[in-house]
Amino acid sequence: MTEILTQLPAHGVPDDVYEHVRTQLSEKELSDLTFLVMSINAWNRVNVGFQAVPGTYDKELGLDKSRLC
Repeated sequence: MTEILTQLPAHGVPDDVYEHVRTQLSEKELSDLTFLVMSINAWNRVNVGFQAVPGTYDKELGLDKSRLC
C-alpha cells in the first residue's frame, strides 16, 4: 500500500490491494498509514525540490554521534 500511495497509479489503488490491506488493518490503522505516507512523501519532495544533500546537517543536529554512517 505504501508503494502504491507513493507511486499513485493513474487509476488509484487497485481493488485487490485495497481489499487485502483492509483484511490486515483497521480503518483507523489504514488512515494512519495513509497520513504517514503522505507526510514522508511531502518531506521527500521538499528535499528534492531544494536539492538537499543527505547528512548535511547531521553534525549541526548532533546526529553524527549516532554512528549510523
